Formats: sequence, C-alpha cells, structure tokens
Amino acid sequence: MSRPFRQLSWRGPRGPAPWLDTAQPLRLYCARSFVARLLGLRGWPDWGTSPRGLLLPDCRAVHTLGLAQAVDLVFLDAGGRVAGMRPRVAPGRCVLQKNARSVIELPAGYGARRDWQAQVEAACLARKIVV
Repeated sequence: MSRPFRQLSWRGPRGPAPWLDTAQPLRLYCARSFVARLLGLRGWPDWGTSPRGLLLPDCRAVHTLGLAQAVDLVFLDAGGRVAGMRPRVAPGRCVLQKNARSVIELPAGYGARRDWQAQVEAACLARKIVV
C-alpha cells in the first residue's frame, strides 16, 4: 500500500513558498511533545503552503537531519525577543545559540522578507500559537 503523505512529510516542499511576498500574518505551531520536537518541520507535509512556523520552546539547539531543503531558524531570548537568526540552514546540520531560550523553524527564504522580525514578534506577542 502506497503512502504518499509519508514521503511528503519527510521531504518537505521543493519550490519556494508562494506566500513569501504576501501580507498574511505568521502563525506558529508549538511542538511540545518529544515526537513533535524530533520531527520538527518534517512532521508537517504542507508547511510551505501558508506562512507558518514551528516553535520549539525551551530549546537552543536544532538539527536539520532528514530535511530535503534548507530552513530559516529564529532564536528567541527569555523575553520572547529575537536573539539571532540563521538563514538557509542546509540539511544535515546542527545549530546552537547559547543565549536562546526557544527556536522558531521557518521555511527557507522567510528571513528575506523585510518584515520578518515584526511578523515573528507579533506572532509571539499576539499569542497566535496553535498547539
């Protein structure tokens, strides 16, 4: 029996996200379970179709093992402010930022938007976090 959704969830989208130039607000999904944190963006088969990211609370290191393409990583400090950003982290890498308290995984290219920092801070402050 074929399971095409399984291949999509591990590989992720192949092309650039169509919403990068739109004004849609960013929506964050919070990964609280061990499995959700381990899978990261691989657990969302259609994560490139709308502006959304994955929040990893109480985390300062991220791996991109198993992803088919790069991701943008935004590190937040204890107050929820942006502490750093790593654009286009390639697959198979591990990234650590010591002063971070949580990480947001975003599709590659999101950091190229002019309003990426405002979108991330607004999503955190407005509590647009779906569990």
